[in-house]
Amino acid sequence: MNIDDIINFIKNNKKILKEQYGVVKIGIFGSFVKNNIKDDSDIDIVIEMDKESKTLHNFLELKRYLEKNLQREVDLGIESNLKQAVKKEIKSEIIYAY
Repeated sequence: MNIDDIINFIKNNKKILKEQYGVVKIGIFGSFVKNNIKDDSDIDIVIEMDKESKTLHNFLELKRYLEKNLQREVDLGIESNLKQAVKKEIKSEIIYAY
């Protein structure tokens, strides 16, 4: 699996991600973007959810959905909740699928 596979999965499942989980923005960063992938690498994903869908339940269900379908552990974060230092560090490397 590489960054293109992840982006293709997200684009092919955009309707589910939006309608079931309220994802309005999704991007990948970290080892998959840097092409520094190891056997135990997780997939770092940052999202924004619509206000109505932004619940802990939906967040955890989305994480499970992504992990099941991508067959890797997913480190999932809500972009607006990230600390400024983290945002600054990853901003230049995020590749948004939508």
